[in-house]
Amino acid sequence: MDKEKSIKIGLIVIIVAGVLVWGINFCKGKNLFSKENLYYTTYTQVEGLQKNAAVLLRGYKIGHVKDIYFTSSQYDQLTVELSISSDIRLPKTTIAKIFSSDLLGSKAIDIILPASFSENDEYIANFGTLNSEIEASITDQVRIEVAPLKRQAEKLLESAAVAIDQIKYVVNESNGEELRRCFVKLQDAIDAIHHSGVTLDTILTNGDQNIQGILTNVNGISKNINEHSDDIGAILANFSNMSDSISKANITETLTKTEAAVTELNQVLQQINSGQSSLGALINDKSLYNNLDNASNQLNSLLIDVQKNPKRYVSFPIFSSSKEKKEKK
Repeated sequence: MDKEKSIKIGLIVIIVAGVLVWGINFCKGKNLFSKENLYYTTYTQVEGLQKNAAVLLRGYKIGHVKDIYFTSSQYDQLTVELSISSDIRLPKTTIAKIFSSDLLGSKAIDIILPASFSENDEYIANFGTLNSEIEASITDQVRIEVAPLKRQAEKLLESAAVAIDQIKYVVNESNGEELRRCFVKLQDAIDAIHHSGVTLDTILTNGDQNIQGILTNVNGISKNINEHSDDIGAILANFSNMSDSISKANITETLTKTEAAVTELNQVLQQINSGQSSLGALINDKSLYNNLDNASNQLNSLLIDVQKNPKRYVSFPIFSSSKEKKEKK
């Protein structure tokens, strides 16, 4: 009876130990019940890759990192042992690439197969060697992306420094007052423009009815022109006929005759001025003018005397006899 209990206890311990070992290995990514092949690959650095890190194929876990160790006395080369399921056959050109599996920087190995392969291609046997590659870290990628921005920022800072020096040179004690005056004038100009805009707005607002009337008149004029377009066409046609008539008239002959008449008139005026004709003698003879002037003066004096003493020149017997009879009575 004691022997049976001991056997049972021993079996239970063995089973528990096996389950424990299997569970620990399973948590590490190992499967004790599946057959795996061992592959080797070398790197100059492993970028923080740890044992038991996952080995992935297109994002699916096919194995784990079994061991990492230096294989050079100069410590310039590391060998990584990969335990991969034997069901996965790897072509000769397969690459084992170290990459960051999460944002925290945890490392894993991605198995990259060639773009195309077939059953006739050569495959890597167990304990074979895979080609190695390291993906740039997030820090390196950020550094690569930020490097151009950094250069541009440095150039911008240099340009800003030059601009600041130029501003300091311009805005000094001698030019500062001039700049202030310029700003004051600029403000005055802006105020004037604002005032002009307000004035124009007021004019347009107050004169809205006048503007409407002007537009109405213009519309009426346009309508009248449109309604009398036929009359306007006739007027233009008459002007065109008149222009044709004038162009067809013998204007040259008319102008020639007019010029001859003006020439003859000039000759007559010259004769009058020179006293050659009777009219010229009459105009140019001063004695005749003086005699006419004297005669006019004497006639004027005679008329004045006639007005003052009409009896001296005119006698009316009827009126004189009646007056004498009245005087006798």
